[in-house]
Amino acid sequence: MTTGTVVGYTLVLPPGWVRVPLREGTDKALDEKVFRGMGVVPEGVPRDRGMAFRAEVRRRVEGMAREARAGGGLDLYVPVEARGGAMVAASFVVAEVAGEGAPEAVLAGLARETAGEVREVAGTVGVRREYVAPPEPDEGIETYARHVDYTLPVPDASRWLTVTFSTVGDGDPGSEFTRVLVELFDALMTTFRWSLA
Repeated sequence: MTTGTVVGYTLVLPPGWVRVPLREGTDKALDEKVFRGMGVVPEGVPRDRGMAFRAEVRRRVEGMAREARAGGGLDLYVPVEARGGAMVAASFVVAEVAGEGAPEAVLAGLARETAGEVREVAGTVGVRREYVAPPEPDEGIETYARHVDYTLPVPDASRWLTVTFSTVGDGDPGSEFTRVLVELFDALMTTFRWSLA
């Protein structure tokens, strides 16, 4: 259980992942961490196209950041280093949402309505939900994506955090590779801690 006023959170990122703050400093992070901070350009991208590839990744992450900010996002996390010669198609957003009602009742209802699983995260009871979202061609989403959402009440506050992970994996939401990415995210969530004043 936490003691003190919650002023934020921390977590440990896997190698190659970066945090893009969404409330302030977004452009600086996009430039330094995504555009300039990108490791080796993936295999298959010609050397003379490396700069254009980096600019395209920055543009896409910038669009993700805009969308996440509009949804109450605090931070966007993305991988910027190629693994096995390819970029990992995954991200997650930490967002703050308003909450009403006793956390226990809200979480019980959420778990029931979404077939979610009650889990403890950093001494806080929350709900974890996993699902597959279909393609949305009108939104530019051409493939199925596996999502994992954690919903957590902020201790001693009428606020909630959601941590939402999304990946297209290798294009198959049920593949072993996609499942490994979900396991990586769940492992990352075991490092989540509240920051106290």
